[in-house]
Amino acid sequence: MLGRLGFAGRLSAILMLALLALWALGAGLSYVTRAPVVPLPGALPLPHQMAAIVELLETSSGERRATILAASSSDTLRVTFSPERPDIPPETRRRKGIEWIVARYVGQFGSREVIVTGEPMADPLAKEGGEAVDTGRLSDRLWRLARQPLRLAVALQGGGYAVFETQGEISRRLFGLPPGFWLGAIGSLVGIAALVAVWRETRPLQELSKSVSRFSGDGQPVIVRSRGAPELKRLIDEVNRMQERIATLIRARSVLLGAVSHDLKTYITRLKLRAELIADEDQQRRAGRDLDDMTALIEDTLAVARGTAVRDRVRTVDLAEILRTVSEDLPNVELSLPQTALLVEGDPIALRRLFANLIDNALRYGKACRISAASQKRHLTIQVDDEGPGIPESERALVLEPFYRLETSRSRETGGSGLGLAIAKQIVEVHGGTIELGDTPSRGLRVTVALLERQSGPKPG
Repeated sequence: MLGRLGFAGRLSAILMLALLALWALGAGLSYVTRAPVVPLPGALPLPHQMAAIVELLETSSGERRATILAASSSDTLRVTFSPERPDIPPETRRRKGIEWIVARYVGQFGSREVIVTGEPMADPLAKEGGEAVDTGRLSDRLWRLARQPLRLAVALQGGGYAVFETQGEISRRLFGLPPGFWLGAIGSLVGIAALVAVWRETRPLQELSKSVSRFSGDGQPVIVRSRGAPELKRLIDEVNRMQERIATLIRARSVLLGAVSHDLKTYITRLKLRAELIADEDQQRRAGRDLDDMTALIEDTLAVARGTAVRDRVRTVDLAEILRTVSEDLPNVELSLPQTALLVEGDPIALRRLFANLIDNALRYGKACRISAASQKRHLTIQVDDEGPGIPESERALVLEPFYRLETSRSRETGGSGLGLAIAKQIVEVHGGTIELGDTPSRGLRVTVALLERQSGPKPG
């Protein structure tokens, strides 16, 4: 199960399991070590019992009242009668919340005064065994409050007060729940706060992961704000610097290749002019063809180097129009496209080159080409099939790499320089898509390109 979760999910699962185990252990021990109090439906145990005792005392007197007092007293509750209002020492605090709860039960017999007091709260530092012990923790306070005796006095209609003195765990007597339950509930709230903190601390990691994934696709650095733990800040800073360095190297490579390409084209142009002076027409034609091949090789190499530089030209593109434009003057190309527009966000020049390369590759090796398109799960899938010999499965990943060819002559007449599919792969990855090589039913080559579909927006003109 943990294998399917991310870093934040794993930490959250561990915290949740630990909290559930602690909560179950605390609740189990509390209920096992002490007999549970089963209240009447809809009633709190102690207030319900007090209301019944008050009603009995008000309808009796003399020896019968003494019998009721004796029968109502136990090792957890002592009931007495006081003819006078109980004194409230200055250092004793009244429990207003418990007074309100008790008044709701005894108030059904008429309005009456309810007084609830407890023993004075202990000092922040109590003495145990001659050593100072810090009792300021929340758990300690809840535990002492749960076990602190209470003195409750309820005024009787005929005069006097019924006095109740509790012993043992007042929370169970008052609410029917042990202190372990409340500690578990508070622990759960603390656990939820811890989960929120974990998700907050791991959010920079999620942003960093998205940044690296995006950078690996288009080569444009995505700077992540440095925050979180010191180690995480250092990691983010180093990844940001690494992205900037790599992006700088990519730009420098493109500039260098562009400069080299410009200079080489200048020399090639000069050589073409000189080739025209060759007297032998056959040698002149061969020299011209070699120079044309050199020009095409330079263009293809430069296209690979600049394959990721499309961000500034991105707009809404209709792939159907591009496919029709690229294939309209080519023989043996069959289009099977839907009537609706095939909209994507991308560079129209790069996408036109992508499908021109795929169609040219299909016609070069397969003599005929069939193109189909469909929309599936928010992606546009374009298939380019040919009738050629196909590509062995073991070679499919290699032919997408620059300068790799199944036919090793490097001749333009037998397949070019081996950059066509490599350029296609780069263009697809820059646009956040995928490209796969497979087989057609006739064992030819099927190239499947999947690009993210644009869901709304006007059709490009």
